[in-house]
Amino acid sequence: MTLHKTLGYLALLLAAQLLLALGLQLGGPGLAAHTRDTPLLDLAGRTVDRIELADGEGASLNLRKAADGWVLPAEGDFPADADKVERLLERLQALRPGLPVATSDTARERFKVAEDAFERRIRLASGDDTLAILYLGTSPGVRRSHLRRDGDDAIYSADFASYDAPVKAAEWEDKTLLAVSREAIDAIEVAGLRLRPQGDTGWSAEGLAEGEALNLEAARSLADKLASLRIGAVLGREKQADYKLDEPALQLRLTRKGGERIDYQLGKRDNDYVLKVSSRDEYFRLPNYTGDALVEAAGRDKLVTPKADEETDPATEPPTEKSGAD
Repeated sequence: MTLHKTLGYLALLLAAQLLLALGLQLGGPGLAAHTRDTPLLDLAGRTVDRIELADGEGASLNLRKAADGWVLPAEGDFPADADKVERLLERLQALRPGLPVATSDTARERFKVAEDAFERRIRLASGDDTLAILYLGTSPGVRRSHLRRDGDDAIYSADFASYDAPVKAAEWEDKTLLAVSREAIDAIEVAGLRLRPQGDTGWSAEGLAEGEALNLEAARSLADKLASLRIGAVLGREKQADYKLDEPALQLRLTRKGGERIDYQLGKRDNDYVLKVSSRDEYFRLPNYTGDALVEAAGRDKLVTPKADEETDPATEPPTEKSGAD
């Protein structure tokens, strides 16, 4: 066989392989509707107002969009972290299918993206209408999952992991719900003192004894801790004996500009703190480091410092006798 004929056969073989690959891409199950730039989840301009998450062990979690933002219905419509919910939706809508890794029924079981065998199931809905259901399965790499859209045979691999859609409520709670910005604080009452902000950085205090002065830096530090307060988790609405609130480690009242008063009670347990505020029905867990820092910052020994001796004003200092004759 001549070199010319050999090259011809090779060219024909290459052309046949290219045609076969093209045919698989355009005619394979579930592939005709997808290209590399087509969104995996086509929401057709619909607004998602409910998200249902489930794992393969029977645990599930619902998120619902209310008038004031996303909430957790199972926790009495406790506010959810709206930014985290929106990031989840943005990532889901940004998914692009690419080429499938498998399309068979047996592959669904192997990659754990079947209706009854999955690592995570995500259902997006608008009112009573289901917009999309996505099954997440095994991981082919770091932060990646095999996934399949309900009603589609094709199984893809994408940059999305099952832990990006957790089913524990604590992962979705708005941890900053109790934070009160420094600008919104009108007064803080604690340790026998009433602290009030003066200007951008100043503070005044009522309740100081003779010889005491307010530690301005400590007052600012306490306000900053209230402004950045983050809860650890919601404990529910029923008071428990081990919450230690009958002998609180800290009691504090904050008055917001506008007049709203919020009472804080902090109980110390062995490994954490329990916080109750008058503005909410729930009890909250605080990590040790958060509770310790708040108790320390609110201590009178931190907020009060000995008053410095006043220097004598030279203008009022009595004249001294001069020695010798002038």
